[in-house]
Amino acid sequence: MYIFKSSGNYIGFVANNNLFSRDGVYLGWIENNLAWDSRGNFKGQLFEINGQHYVLRNTFMIPPISRIPKVRPIPPIPPIPPINVQPITLKIGFADSF
Repeated sequence: MYIFKSSGNYIGFVANNNLFSRDGVYLGWIENNLAWDSRGNFKGQLFEINGQHYVLRNTFMIPPISRIPKVRPIPPIPPIPPINVQPITLKIGFADSF
């Protein structure tokens, strides 16, 4: 699964519920459609919009309590980066997480 910014730029991918940058650097994990960074801090929610995936945070929401960081997985070989997609318009109060 590829992850994009609202600007349409490709930022990374998900493999086995772990989130990696486009270069294969471990960024965090996805659990129950919620994204956590590598230190266990809440980053946002995974959304599918127009068939593409985004990690967005609601700036009006109080974030959940941080989690205990997970053991860093062995990074997979990064997939061939996809082309950027069309930008999306975010709802009021939402922002890119990464």
